[in-house]
Amino acid sequence: MINLIENANNWLILGTILIIIELFLIGSFVVFLPAGLAAIFVGVIYKIQISLGVIILSSWAISLVVWGLFSITLSFLIQKYYKDNSSKDINDY
Repeated sequence: MINLIENANNWLILGTILIIIELFLIGSFVVFLPAGLAAIFVGVIYKIQISLGVIILSSWAISLVVWGLFSITLSFLIQKYYKDNSSKDINDY
């Protein structure tokens, strides 16, 4: 099970699937897009580790924490910069 988490290709596949779910199935939730981008980010980190021989993510727990933190950060950034503020409220004076 831990080998599945520490595999770079699995993270890249998971990220792609989450982004496809966001784009085609649900679309209005800003849940799957940040999680998918964060999964791709973790997959790229694992690919860099393999190619350069350096250790950035030393265990599966750290990779899950990085995925969660990056996903939450991206979620807040996406909602902040792409929130639709075009509707005027009748109570604004």
